[in-house]
Amino acid sequence: MEFITFADLIPIIPEIIVLLTACIVLIVDLFAPEKDRAFTLAVTTIIGLVLAMLTETQLHGKDISGFYGTVVADDFSILFEFIYMSVAILTVFVSRHYIAENEMNFGEYYVLLLTSVSGMMFMTSGLDLLVIFIGLEIMSISSYILVGMKRNLAKANEAALKYLLLGAFSTGFLLYGISMLYGATGSTLLPEIIAEIQQNGAGNPLVVVGMALVIVAMSFKIAVVPFHMWTPDVYTGAPTPVTGFLSGAAKAAGFAVFVRVLLTGIPLDSPNWKNLLWILAVLTMTVGNVMALRQNEVKRMLAFSSIAHAGYVLVAVAVGSSSAISGVIFYSCAYALMGTGAFGILTIKDAGRIPQTFDDLAGYGKRNPFLALIMTLFIFSLIGLPLTGGFIGKLQIFSAALKDGWIWLTVIAILNSALSVYYYLRVVMFMYMREGALPEGSDLSAKTSGFALTGLIGTAAAVLYLGVFPDDIMELASLSILALL
Repeated sequence: MEFITFADLIPIIPEIIVLLTACIVLIVDLFAPEKDRAFTLAVTTIIGLVLAMLTETQLHGKDISGFYGTVVADDFSILFEFIYMSVAILTVFVSRHYIAENEMNFGEYYVLLLTSVSGMMFMTSGLDLLVIFIGLEIMSISSYILVGMKRNLAKANEAALKYLLLGAFSTGFLLYGISMLYGATGSTLLPEIIAEIQQNGAGNPLVVVGMALVIVAMSFKIAVVPFHMWTPDVYTGAPTPVTGFLSGAAKAAGFAVFVRVLLTGIPLDSPNWKNLLWILAVLTMTVGNVMALRQNEVKRMLAFSSIAHAGYVLVAVAVGSSSAISGVIFYSCAYALMGTGAFGILTIKDAGRIPQTFDDLAGYGKRNPFLALIMTLFIFSLIGLPLTGGFIGKLQIFSAALKDGWIWLTVIAILNSALSVYYYLRVVMFMYMREGALPEGSDLSAKTSGFALTGLIGTAAAVLYLGVFPDDIMELASLSILALL
């Protein structure tokens, strides 16, 4: 009889550190002095995440598996886990002042953030569909509560309930898909599933339906049309730092699982599956961009634009080549930074109020020139202008699609990207070219939180770094694909 050994724990040491940090935060929340509690909890959370990231660097290039091959620490999982923890650290930086101003419980908030990150990490390192499911549920349950943290607001309660109901709905699809794949192949391990399918063919009805249900379930998580209906309401109703966290980290986690399952567990080589994926990509890009054009709330516009960005990444998934999948990783990293940064700007009060509509941003460039400059950088990166991470990400995906012969899909993606210029530049136009009428009693002397400003400056620097010096991340992405295959 085989027993679990210490060697089995090695690939999940970063996950263990994150969960231990959550336990420490609970204890600190109980005993820390009231006046120092907010700062202590934030710093404790950041230290725990940094320690986990340092541990990840020690696992790089080693490809260690554990628990009978159900989890693995390979370059693919390590790179994505860096993305989740980086987004979580930025979220902590922009959350401290926000949760204090909105009277949200500090300890509870950071614990849920950490457990959500740990769930994403288990999802990405899982080589077994049940491990992926467990990680997905850890992430999802924590996220449902985070979305409803503003308990006194009806909009937040509505968002949490919608997220819970539709999340449970997608979980049902995933479990049915896993059960059918298990019935057809006799295993939930991805390497064994793909070996069985390659040996006996993918024509088994259980395999076809199981594959379709898993794709539907993951499409809910990454907000692919027509499974996107929860996104605008949840992103709008959730606390703004949580919205940034979901748009950056949770979406990246969904694509990480999507790529791992499709490349190492469920072969989608037939033209029918390729057609399904590119149709979903076109629908997602187009619906996301068209709906974003109609929005007057900046947060809701960014929510619909995140759907469009999911469509761009889905183009690379449909293409399926090594360079395209490298583009998925790079673009997930770039979008996590620029999307979370844009939402992070919206956590900071401007003249005593949180900007919500485009009109609220009128005159922002004069009142907050430095923040307006950082927001402009994030907007330019979301558009995909040169010298930003967004440009390199789109270039990688579109060039991979062209190289593989997907000419019309590339043309549609470029046209959609051009369409997004209108609603993104509206933000810049209102900040710099409109005079805003401030409400009575507005406080123009209020200072920006130094904690939040530090996080935003770091994020802006990272977006520029990805745009000017992308080679290092590109190389890491390429190596991670080799590890995955």
